[in-house]
Amino acid sequence: MSNEHLNETGVLITGGGIVGLSAALFLHQNNVPFILIEKNPTLSMLPRARGFSARTMELYRSVGLQQAIEKQALKAWKQGTFGGARSGKSMLDSLSLSEADVQRLHSEADPSPCMLTACPQTLIEPVLYEALLDREQNIHFGWELIEISQHKSGVTARVRDSEGALHQINASFLFAADGARSSIRSASGIQRKGIEASRHYLNIFFEADLTDDVCGKTFSQCEVSNDTVKGLFLSMNNTTRWSFHLDYDPDKCHPEQWDDNALISALRSAIGKDCEIKVLARSPWNTRVKVANVYRRDRIFLMGDAAHVMPPWGGFNANTGIADAHNLCWKIAHVLAGKDDESLLETYETERLPVAERNGKQAWLRTDFDARFQIKSPGNAGYFNDIIDCNELHMRYEYARNRTVEKLLCQPGTRFPHLWVIYCGKTISTLDLFDTEYVRLGGPDSYALGQECFYRFGHELFPCEESSSWRSLTGLADNQTILVRPDGFIV
Repeated sequence: MSNEHLNETGVLITGGGIVGLSAALFLHQNNVPFILIEKNPTLSMLPRARGFSARTMELYRSVGLQQAIEKQALKAWKQGTFGGARSGKSMLDSLSLSEADVQRLHSEADPSPCMLTACPQTLIEPVLYEALLDREQNIHFGWELIEISQHKSGVTARVRDSEGALHQINASFLFAADGARSSIRSASGIQRKGIEASRHYLNIFFEADLTDDVCGKTFSQCEVSNDTVKGLFLSMNNTTRWSFHLDYDPDKCHPEQWDDNALISALRSAIGKDCEIKVLARSPWNTRVKVANVYRRDRIFLMGDAAHVMPPWGGFNANTGIADAHNLCWKIAHVLAGKDDESLLETYETERLPVAERNGKQAWLRTDFDARFQIKSPGNAGYFNDIIDCNELHMRYEYARNRTVEKLLCQPGTRFPHLWVIYCGKTISTLDLFDTEYVRLGGPDSYALGQECFYRFGHELFPCEESSSWRSLTGLADNQTILVRPDGFIV
């Protein structure tokens, strides 16, 4: 033990995927010291999430990364745009779903300074990683967790770095963002419950120049089925990079054990022509939904895949995990600073676990291709009415009653509504007022005696549109006020 390097910090984050990196940025935003470790030496190259909700983009806006991510998104698609769905015997033989039907997706978008942003996770994670390096934060890839122990005042971890040297890290709290097979969750004895898998896939990330083949008919997803192969194409740049999710029966075959030549043969059948293909990565997965029974074991908190896994349909899992991290980080900051007692941390589970259960079920309901695009068919008619619009789930959830609301109107437990306002001569979103402290907002005839930062419409804040007012935005009288948490949710 004497030759180990000793490190002291507020939070130890285990896992350098999109949720772990996001948690690091949110802790930095709240001035909480942390150490992030990731056992893999580099960021993952395997494609996963591609759609980041307006709410997720609002969270990245709060740490100054909205424009950087949107810039990456503009470069992601080499031709055409993100969106659209096709199906057929092969990619080249596929036909487009009705545009009128597909456009129903996200049709009821709530007002926001951001919008749904389509960009492969493999392009967003480097933005987060570089931002942490620029901010000189304590992140270490190639570092492996050996063991952890808890005590009354924190967590002690033994870690081996990329050179083989040992480190002892003492942290007040630990964030387990170490993936679906979380060793920390298992070691903590936390069980999971959910919905069993109805389908199994092998995600094959590959290169093939199909630029001319898809010109004028780009897509987000393309479902194929023929006598040789069945599965789903996801576009990664609409030209040369693709992901094919090979649908298989694990009782009959194990494509994860196939060599590249066998995979290439299956891909050619799915594409519909003989072309040059390079397999870049592969990973098996299934459509199960698993949510941890609890999100906390004393001073250890689960987030991201360690807390919940669900099918990718609808883009719920990554967006849910990023919101997990944002929810917890400001609470940890307030507890460490002595602004709130530790009972505040109990709300992490009571708020976020039900969201994961609801989102997991919604993702599972979208296993059917038509249901995924909110198109009613004989195959999904029995449960079609249970499908909730993605925007509603991402933006209009209400913590206080564990439900979604029809419209954001300052209900307790909902996110404060967005409105463009003039503040100190600059145009900002009302959401830009929320950062690391509680904020009180009020109508033009209101006043406040508390210690919170206080903004009044008609005094410090002036709506950009003449038709907008405190009353129309909140439904409250001009002499009323409302208290908003650092994460933008109403107390």
